[in-house]
Amino acid sequence: MDFKKDFPIFKNNPELVFFDSTATSQKPSHVIDAIKNYLETDYSNIHRGMYDIAINSEKLYNDSKKKVAENIWADDYKEVIYTFNSTYALNLLSSSIKKSWILKAGDKVLLTIAEHHANLVPWLILKDEIGIEIDYVNVDENYDLDLDDFDKKYDEKVKIISMTQVSNVIGQVFDLEEIWKRKRVDTLFIIDWSQSVPHFKVDVKKLNCDAMFFTWHKVFADSGIWVLWWKSELLNSLTPSFSWGGSIWEVTCSSYTSAKLPDKFEPGTPNVTWAVSLLKAFEYIEQIWWYEVLEKVEHDLVVYFLEKLKDFTKLKLIGWTISTKRVGVFSIVVDWYHSHDVSEIMAENNIAVRSWKHCAHPLFNTIWESNSIRVSFHIYNTKSDIDKFFEVLKILK
Repeated sequence: MDFKKDFPIFKNNPELVFFDSTATSQKPSHVIDAIKNYLETDYSNIHRGMYDIAINSEKLYNDSKKKVAENIWADDYKEVIYTFNSTYALNLLSSSIKKSWILKAGDKVLLTIAEHHANLVPWLILKDEIGIEIDYVNVDENYDLDLDDFDKKYDEKVKIISMTQVSNVIGQVFDLEEIWKRKRVDTLFIIDWSQSVPHFKVDVKKLNCDAMFFTWHKVFADSGIWVLWWKSELLNSLTPSFSWGGSIWEVTCSSYTSAKLPDKFEPGTPNVTWAVSLLKAFEYIEQIWWYEVLEKVEHDLVVYFLEKLKDFTKLKLIGWTISTKRVGVFSIVVDWYHSHDVSEIMAENNIAVRSWKHCAHPLFNTIWESNSIRVSFHIYNTKSDIDKFFEVLKILK
Protein backbone atom coordinates (compact mmCIF):
# COMPACT_ATOMS: atom_id res chain seq x y z
CA MET A 1 0.00 0.00 0.00
CA ASP A 2 1.27 3.48 -0.88
CA PHE A 3 1.26 5.53 2.31
CA LYS A 4 3.50 8.25 0.87
CA LYS A 5 0.49 9.81 -0.89
CA ASP A 6 -1.02 10.60 2.53
CA PHE A 7 1.85 13.00 3.28
CA PRO A 8 1.78 16.28 1.30
CA ILE A 9 5.47 17.00 1.81
CA PHE A 10 6.31 14.29 -0.73
CA LYS A 11 3.96 15.82 -3.30
CA ASN A 12 5.71 19.15 -2.80
CA ASN A 13 9.17 17.51 -2.73
CA PRO A 14 8.78 14.52 -5.08
CA GLU A 15 12.49 13.59 -5.02
CA LEU A 16 12.78 13.65 -1.24
CA VAL A 17 13.85 10.52 0.61
CA PHE A 18 13.19 11.28 4.27
CA PHE A 19 15.31 9.05 6.49
CA ASP A 20 15.27 11.27 9.59
CA SER A 21 12.04 10.17 11.25
CA THR A 22 13.79 9.38 14.53
CA ALA A 23 14.24 13.15 14.88
CA THR A 24 10.66 13.89 13.78
CA SER A 25 8.07 12.40 11.47
CA GLN A 26 6.33 13.95 8.49
CA LYS A 27 2.65 14.86 8.84
CA PRO A 28 -0.29 13.31 6.97
CA SER A 29 -3.06 15.39 5.42
CA HIS A 30 -5.43 14.11 8.09
CA VAL A 31 -3.41 15.95 10.74
CA ILE A 32 -2.61 19.05 8.68
CA ASP A 33 -6.23 19.55 7.61
CA ALA A 34 -7.49 19.04 11.17
CA ILE A 35 -5.13 21.70 12.54
CA LYS A 36 -6.30 24.17 9.88
CA ASN A 37 -9.94 23.33 10.55
CA TYR A 38 -9.51 23.75 14.32
CA LEU A 39 -7.83 27.14 13.95
CA GLU A 40 -10.59 28.28 11.61
CA THR A 41 -13.60 26.98 13.55
CA ASP A 42 -12.98 26.34 17.25
CA TYR A 43 -9.71 27.97 18.32
CA SER A 44 -9.97 29.30 21.88
CA ASN A 45 -8.34 29.18 25.27
CA ILE A 46 -9.72 26.47 27.55
CA HIS A 47 -10.62 26.19 31.26
CA ARG A 48 -13.46 28.43 32.48
CA GLY A 49 -14.65 29.58 29.04
CA MET A 50 -18.47 29.28 28.93
CA TYR A 51 -18.88 30.07 25.23
CA ASP A 52 -19.25 27.42 22.52
CA ILE A 53 -15.82 27.43 20.92
CA ALA A 54 -14.14 27.29 24.35
CA ILE A 55 -16.30 24.31 25.27
CA ASN A 56 -15.45 22.64 21.95
CA SER A 57 -11.73 23.30 22.49
CA GLU A 58 -11.88 21.86 26.00
CA LYS A 59 -13.54 18.72 24.67
CA LEU A 60 -10.89 18.27 21.97
CA TYR A 61 -8.12 18.74 24.54
CA ASN A 62 -9.61 16.15 26.89
CA ASP A 63 -10.47 13.79 24.03
CA SER A 64 -6.82 13.76 23.01
CA LYS A 65 -5.80 12.77 26.53
CA LYS A 66 -8.46 10.08 26.65
CA LYS A 67 -7.11 8.72 23.37
CA VAL A 68 -3.58 8.66 24.82
CA ALA A 69 -4.74 6.90 27.98
CA GLU A 70 -6.66 4.33 25.93
CA ASN A 71 -3.67 3.55 23.75
CA ILE A 72 -1.08 3.21 26.52
CA TRP A 73 -3.50 1.29 28.78
CA ALA A 74 -3.56 3.92 31.51
CA ASP A 75 -6.39 3.82 34.04
CA ASP A 76 -7.30 7.50 33.88
CA TYR A 77 -6.72 10.25 31.33
CA LYS A 78 -6.04 12.62 34.24
CA GLU A 79 -2.71 10.81 34.70
CA VAL A 80 -1.64 12.19 31.29
CA ILE A 81 0.35 15.44 31.39
CA TYR A 82 1.31 17.38 28.27
CA THR A 83 4.72 19.03 28.03
CA PHE A 84 6.75 20.76 25.32
CA ASN A 85 9.52 18.17 24.77
CA SER A 86 11.30 15.30 26.49
CA THR A 87 13.86 17.58 28.11
CA TYR A 88 11.05 19.59 29.69
CA ALA A 89 9.23 16.39 30.71
CA LEU A 90 12.22 14.92 32.57
CA ASN A 91 13.15 18.25 34.14
CA LEU A 92 9.57 18.62 35.38
CA LEU A 93 9.63 15.10 36.77
CA SER A 94 13.12 15.20 38.29
CA SER A 95 12.72 18.66 39.82
CA SER A 96 9.34 17.69 41.31
CA ILE A 97 10.98 14.56 42.76
CA LYS A 98 13.66 16.81 44.25
CA LYS A 99 11.12 19.25 45.70
CA SER A 100 9.17 16.34 47.19
CA TRP A 101 12.32 15.03 48.98
CA ILE A 102 12.14 11.62 47.31
CA LEU A 103 15.88 11.76 46.63
CA LYS A 104 18.64 12.80 49.02
CA ALA A 105 22.43 13.00 48.89
CA GLY A 106 23.97 9.57 48.30
CA ASP A 107 20.87 8.07 46.67
CA LYS A 108 21.48 6.56 43.26
CA VAL A 109 19.71 6.83 39.90
CA LEU A 110 20.40 3.93 37.53
CA LEU A 111 20.36 4.60 33.76
CA THR A 112 21.60 2.79 30.65
CA ILE A 113 24.73 3.88 28.84
CA ALA A 114 22.55 4.34 25.75
CA GLU A 115 20.36 7.13 27.13
CA HIS A 116 19.45 10.17 25.10
CA HIS A 117 20.67 13.30 26.89
CA ALA A 118 17.04 14.13 27.74
CA ASN A 119 17.06 11.21 30.20
CA LEU A 120 20.53 12.00 31.48
CA VAL A 121 21.16 15.71 31.92
CA PRO A 122 18.21 16.33 34.32
CA TRP A 123 19.69 13.69 36.64
CA LEU A 124 23.15 15.25 36.29
CA ILE A 125 21.60 18.53 37.39
CA LEU A 126 20.30 16.83 40.56
CA LYS A 127 23.76 15.32 41.05
CA ASP A 128 25.17 18.85 41.15
CA GLU A 129 22.33 20.27 43.24
CA ILE A 130 21.76 17.66 45.95
CA GLY A 131 24.60 15.14 45.60
CA ILE A 132 22.83 12.08 44.20
CA GLU A 133 24.87 9.41 42.42
CA ILE A 134 24.33 8.16 38.86
CA ASP A 135 25.36 4.80 37.48
CA TYR A 136 25.01 3.25 34.03
CA VAL A 137 24.08 -0.24 32.89
CA ASN A 138 26.21 -1.26 29.91
CA VAL A 139 25.20 -3.04 26.72
CA ASP A 140 26.72 -6.43 25.89
CA GLU A 141 28.47 -7.57 22.70
CA ASN A 142 25.07 -7.97 20.99
CA TYR A 143 24.01 -4.47 22.09
CA ASP A 144 21.41 -5.95 24.44
CA LEU A 145 21.06 -4.55 27.91
CA ASP A 146 23.65 -6.32 30.07
CA LEU A 147 21.46 -7.79 32.81
CA ASP A 148 24.45 -9.14 34.74
CA ASP A 149 25.79 -5.60 34.88
CA PHE A 150 22.37 -4.39 36.03
CA ASP A 151 22.35 -6.93 38.88
CA LYS A 152 25.80 -5.75 40.01
CA LYS A 153 24.82 -2.08 40.00
CA TYR A 154 21.29 -2.35 41.37
CA ASP A 155 22.25 -2.05 45.03
CA GLU A 156 20.34 -0.72 48.03
CA LYS A 157 21.31 2.88 47.17
CA VAL A 158 19.31 2.83 43.92
CA LYS A 159 16.03 4.72 44.41
CA ILE A 160 15.16 5.39 40.77
CA ILE A 161 15.62 3.35 37.59
CA SER A 162 15.15 5.53 34.50
CA MET A 163 15.74 3.84 31.14
CA THR A 164 15.00 4.09 27.47
CA GLN A 165 13.23 1.10 25.94
CA VAL A 166 14.65 1.72 22.45
CA SER A 167 17.99 3.32 21.68
CA ASN A 168 17.75 6.29 19.33
CA VAL A 169 21.22 5.35 18.02
CA ILE A 170 21.24 1.59 17.54
CA GLY A 171 17.51 0.87 17.30
CA GLN A 172 17.82 -1.91 19.87
CA VAL A 173 14.70 -2.83 21.86
CA PHE A 174 15.81 -3.42 25.44
CA ASP A 175 14.06 -6.07 27.53
CA LEU A 176 12.64 -3.83 30.24
CA GLU A 177 10.29 -6.59 31.40
CA GLU A 178 13.37 -8.21 32.92
CA ILE A 179 14.18 -4.94 34.68
CA TRP A 180 10.66 -4.78 36.07
CA LYS A 181 10.95 -8.37 37.36
CA ARG A 182 14.14 -7.42 39.22
CA LYS A 183 12.85 -4.11 40.60
CA ARG A 184 12.27 -3.70 44.32
CA VAL A 185 9.13 -2.00 45.67
CA ASP A 186 11.23 0.86 47.08
CA THR A 187 12.46 1.89 43.60
CA LEU A 188 10.67 4.18 41.14
CA PHE A 189 10.72 2.87 37.57
CA ILE A 190 10.68 5.51 34.79
CA ILE A 191 10.73 4.68 31.06
CA ASP A 192 11.64 6.80 28.06
CA TRP A 193 9.27 5.63 25.32
CA SER A 194 10.27 8.33 22.81
CA GLN A 195 11.66 5.75 20.37
CA SER A 196 9.07 3.09 21.19
CA VAL A 197 5.78 4.73 20.24
CA PRO A 198 6.89 5.55 16.66
CA HIS A 199 7.49 1.84 16.04
CA PHE A 200 5.18 -0.33 18.14
CA LYS A 201 2.35 -0.28 20.65
CA VAL A 202 3.23 0.36 24.29
CA ASP A 203 1.57 -0.69 27.55
CA VAL A 204 2.21 0.90 30.94
CA LYS A 205 0.70 -2.11 32.71
CA LYS A 206 2.88 -4.64 30.92
CA LEU A 207 6.05 -2.99 32.21
CA ASN A 208 4.43 -1.76 35.44
CA CYS A 209 6.34 1.51 35.36
CA ASP A 210 5.66 4.42 37.71
CA ALA A 211 6.14 7.08 35.05
CA MET A 212 6.98 7.31 31.38
CA PHE A 213 7.35 9.96 28.71
CA PHE A 214 7.23 10.02 24.95
CA THR A 215 6.86 12.37 22.04
CA TRP A 216 4.07 12.34 19.49
CA HIS A 217 5.67 14.59 16.87
CA LYS A 218 7.63 11.48 15.93
CA VAL A 219 4.29 9.81 15.19
CA PHE A 220 2.64 12.32 12.85
CA ALA A 221 1.54 15.03 15.33
CA ASP A 222 2.90 18.59 15.32
CA SER A 223 6.16 19.50 17.05
CA GLY A 224 6.01 20.48 20.70
CA ILE A 225 3.65 17.81 22.05
CA TRP A 226 5.12 15.36 24.54
CA VAL A 227 3.29 13.07 26.91
CA LEU A 228 4.34 12.57 30.50
CA TRP A 229 2.36 9.84 32.23
CA TRP A 230 2.62 9.18 35.97
CA LYS A 231 0.68 6.83 38.19
CA SER A 232 -1.97 8.86 39.99
CA GLU A 233 -0.57 7.95 43.42
CA LEU A 234 2.81 9.37 42.39
CA LEU A 235 1.21 12.47 40.86
CA ASN A 236 -0.76 13.12 44.04
CA SER A 237 2.29 12.69 46.25
CA LEU A 238 4.58 15.04 44.30
CA THR A 239 4.85 18.79 44.75
CA PRO A 240 5.11 20.61 41.40
CA SER A 241 8.48 22.26 40.91
CA PHE A 242 6.81 25.39 39.50
CA SER A 243 3.26 26.65 39.25
CA TRP A 244 1.00 29.44 38.03
CA GLY A 245 -2.16 30.01 36.01
CA GLY A 246 -4.48 27.04 35.68
CA SER A 247 -2.41 24.83 37.99
CA ILE A 248 -3.52 26.92 40.97
CA TRP A 249 -6.81 26.45 42.84
CA GLU A 250 -6.60 29.31 45.33
CA VAL A 251 -4.12 32.13 45.99
CA THR A 252 -3.85 34.50 48.94
CA CYS A 253 -1.22 37.12 49.69
CA SER A 254 0.72 34.59 51.70
CA SER A 255 0.00 31.15 50.19
CA TYR A 256 -1.42 29.14 47.30
CA THR A 257 -3.18 25.82 46.81
CA SER A 258 -2.48 23.59 43.81
CA ALA A 259 -5.28 22.49 41.53
CA LYS A 260 -6.35 18.87 41.11
CA LEU A 261 -4.98 16.50 38.49
CA PRO A 262 -4.02 16.93 35.73
CA ASP A 263 -4.03 20.75 35.95
CA LYS A 264 -1.64 20.62 38.90
CA PHE A 265 1.27 19.91 36.53
CA GLU A 266 0.13 21.96 33.52
CA PRO A 267 0.71 25.61 34.45
CA GLY A 268 -0.18 28.37 32.03
CA THR A 269 -2.12 28.36 28.78
CA PRO A 270 -2.13 24.90 27.17
CA ASN A 271 -1.46 24.47 23.47
CA VAL A 272 -4.76 23.01 22.30
CA THR A 273 -3.57 22.98 18.68
CA TRP A 274 -0.85 20.50 19.59
CA ALA A 275 -3.40 18.35 21.40
CA VAL A 276 -5.67 18.38 18.35
CA SER A 277 -2.76 17.28 16.16
CA LEU A 278 -2.07 14.41 18.57
CA LEU A 279 -5.71 13.31 18.54
CA LYS A 280 -5.79 13.36 14.74
CA ALA A 281 -2.48 11.49 14.52
CA PHE A 282 -4.05 8.67 16.53
CA GLU A 283 -7.01 8.77 14.18
CA TYR A 284 -4.70 8.40 11.20
CA ILE A 285 -3.12 5.29 12.76
CA GLU A 286 -6.62 3.92 13.28
CA GLN A 287 -7.41 4.56 9.61
CA ILE A 288 -4.42 2.51 8.44
CA TRP A 289 -5.47 -0.39 10.68
CA TRP A 290 -3.39 0.32 13.68
CA TYR A 291 0.15 -0.49 14.66
CA GLU A 292 0.04 -3.94 13.12
CA VAL A 293 0.31 -2.33 9.67
CA LEU A 294 2.97 0.15 10.76
CA GLU A 295 5.06 -2.61 12.34
CA LYS A 296 4.80 -4.86 9.27
CA VAL A 297 5.81 -2.08 6.87
CA GLU A 298 8.80 -1.21 9.04
CA HIS A 299 9.90 -4.82 9.58
CA ASP A 300 9.93 -5.45 5.83
CA LEU A 301 12.08 -2.36 5.34
CA VAL A 302 14.46 -3.43 8.13
CA VAL A 303 14.94 -6.86 6.54
CA TYR A 304 15.54 -5.29 3.13
CA PHE A 305 17.98 -2.68 4.48
CA LEU A 306 20.06 -5.25 6.38
CA GLU A 307 20.24 -7.47 3.30
CA LYS A 308 21.44 -4.57 1.13
CA LEU A 309 23.99 -3.59 3.78
CA LYS A 310 25.76 -6.96 3.41
CA ASP A 311 27.21 -5.76 0.11
CA PHE A 312 29.03 -2.91 1.87
CA THR A 313 31.61 -4.74 3.94
CA LYS A 314 33.65 -1.62 4.70
CA LEU A 315 30.76 0.09 6.46
CA LYS A 316 30.23 -0.43 10.18
CA LEU A 317 26.71 -0.73 11.56
CA ILE A 318 26.57 0.25 15.21
CA GLY A 319 24.19 -2.28 16.72
CA TRP A 320 22.33 -5.49 16.09
CA THR A 321 22.61 -6.87 12.54
CA ILE A 322 19.54 -9.13 12.78
CA SER A 323 15.99 -7.95 12.08
CA THR A 324 14.55 -9.08 15.44
CA LYS A 325 14.73 -7.05 18.67
CA ARG A 326 15.27 -3.84 16.72
CA VAL A 327 13.39 -1.06 14.95
CA GLY A 328 14.15 0.82 11.75
CA VAL A 329 16.94 2.98 13.17
CA PHE A 330 20.49 2.44 11.88
CA SER A 331 23.69 4.26 12.76
CA ILE A 332 26.46 3.70 10.23
CA VAL A 333 30.14 4.61 10.39
CA VAL A 334 31.89 5.40 7.10
CA ASP A 335 35.53 5.28 8.17
CA TRP A 336 36.91 7.36 5.34
CA TYR A 337 34.34 10.19 5.73
CA HIS A 338 33.08 12.29 8.62
CA SER A 339 29.35 11.81 9.16
CA HIS A 340 28.69 15.51 8.42
CA ASP A 341 30.30 15.07 4.99
CA VAL A 342 28.26 11.95 4.25
CA SER A 343 25.11 13.74 5.38
CA GLU A 344 25.85 16.64 3.03
CA ILE A 345 26.44 14.31 0.10
CA MET A 346 23.16 12.56 0.88
CA ALA A 347 21.43 15.95 1.03
CA GLU A 348 22.79 16.83 -2.41
CA ASN A 349 20.96 13.72 -3.61
CA ASN A 350 17.72 14.67 -1.80
CA ILE A 351 18.21 12.11 0.98
CA ALA A 352 17.68 13.37 4.53
CA VAL A 353 19.76 11.61 7.21
CA ARG A 354 21.19 12.78 10.54
CA SER A 355 24.84 12.96 11.52
CA TRP A 356 27.18 13.07 14.54
CA LYS A 357 26.45 11.59 18.01
CA HIS A 358 22.64 11.85 18.11
CA CYS A 359 22.44 13.25 21.66
CA ALA A 360 23.94 10.05 23.09
CA HIS A 361 27.57 10.98 23.75
CA PRO A 362 28.20 8.46 26.58
CA LEU A 363 27.25 5.57 24.28
CA PHE A 364 29.62 6.76 21.53
CA ASN A 365 32.41 7.22 24.06
CA THR A 366 31.82 3.70 25.39
CA ILE A 367 31.92 2.00 21.99
CA TRP A 368 34.90 4.09 20.84
CA GLU A 369 33.17 5.72 17.89
CA SER A 370 33.32 9.46 17.23
CA ASN A 371 30.26 9.92 15.01
CA SER A 372 27.88 8.25 12.55
CA ILE A 373 25.14 8.89 10.08
CA ARG A 374 21.70 7.74 11.19
CA VAL A 375 19.03 6.34 8.90
CA SER A 376 15.51 5.93 10.29
CA PHE A 377 12.29 4.70 8.70
CA HIS A 378 8.59 5.40 8.98
CA ILE A 379 5.49 4.17 7.21
CA TYR A 380 5.99 6.50 4.23
CA ASN A 381 9.37 4.98 3.31
CA THR A 382 9.79 2.39 0.56
CA LYS A 383 12.33 -0.11 -0.72
CA SER A 384 13.09 2.25 -3.60
CA ASP A 385 14.11 4.86 -1.00
CA ILE A 386 16.57 2.33 0.40
CA ASP A 387 17.86 1.54 -3.08
CA LYS A 388 18.55 5.22 -3.69
CA PHE A 389 20.43 5.50 -0.38
CA PHE A 390 22.74 2.62 -1.26
CA GLU A 391 23.28 3.95 -4.78
CA VAL A 392 24.71 7.11 -3.24
CA LEU A 393 26.84 5.04 -0.86
CA LYS A 394 28.39 3.32 -3.88
CA ILE A 395 29.64 6.72 -5.01
CA LEU A 396 31.47 7.07 -1.69
CA LYS A 397 33.34 3.77 -2.03
